[in-house]
Amino acid sequence: MSIQDNFTLPNKTYDVVLVGEILIDEISDNSNDKFVSILGGSTANITINLKQLGQKPKFFGAVGNDTYGKDILEKLRKLEIDTTDVYSLKKKTTVVKIDKNIGSPIPEFNRSSDYHIYFTKDLEFAIKNSKLLHFSYWPLSIEPSKSTILKAIEVAKNNGILIGFDPNYHIDLDPSSGLSNREILEVIGKADIIKPSLDDSIRLFGEGYSPTEYIDKYLELGCKLVVMTLGEEGLIASYKGDIIRMPSLAKTVIDSTGAGDAFWGGLYAGLLTNETIIDSLRLGTLCSAYNLKQVGAFNKFPSLIDLKKELNIGE
Repeated sequence: MSIQDNFTLPNKTYDVVLVGEILIDEISDNSNDKFVSILGGSTANITINLKQLGQKPKFFGAVGNDTYGKDILEKLRKLEIDTTDVYSLKKKTTVVKIDKNIGSPIPEFNRSSDYHIYFTKDLEFAIKNSKLLHFSYWPLSIEPSKSTILKAIEVAKNNGILIGFDPNYHIDLDPSSGLSNREILEVIGKADIIKPSLDDSIRLFGEGYSPTEYIDKYLELGCKLVVMTLGEEGLIASYKGDIIRMPSLAKTVIDSTGAGDAFWGGLYAGLLTNETIIDSLRLGTLCSAYNLKQVGAFNKFPSLIDLKKELNIGE
């Protein structure tokens, strides 16, 4: 197989089961002393992106029983996203404060509800009946969501479900119950698809390596498709020995918040509609470019059909 091939995905009830963070991004603009509050959280963002692109995601997460939490649930319902497994807790909704910028966001974390995710029979059933399981580093950084993700990985591996992992590692997320570096690498080795940034890779493996050398480290751990994002320089990806570099399609950059989540949405939408890996990567890059033209991660994309036409996919 090569990067020109497709992933073989089974016929299942759900396209992607996503487990993890849902929160509020408070994005400030220091130039005018203003800020906006936008629904965020990597796995929640990808869920919304997939729904907009016509796919069937299933999301598991937790919010607080406060104004922010109620607003989040209302927005999800308006988007026709099932909120059955988005738990409302007697806590505050997690808030992340971010300065609007064009590089990697530097967040301030105020965590409360996001990690109160438990492994249930409903989650087990959903994983077994999905084509893909997706999660980020966030829920792995603290209990009880850490144990939930580890169990979810076990169920997915035992049932032949593909695993996508965003190792958006950040030291400020790490309380005492988080994974050790060795344990993070073990999780990476169980993933089929991984999308680290260059910053993630430096945090995980240290400085001094080229992007291709970092990619080799992920492949050596056992990953199948490795996509390393390089900001304005685009990305470099490797699958089954094939390596491809792909430039960014962004012409206007207003805010980088959620650009990686937009990429995941496009990538998965391509794979789920039987496009080749290379064309799925192109869809991810185009979705990321649309995200960069907006403030925050709450995107409005053209339809998947129109995105494919824009890239001349399928013609």
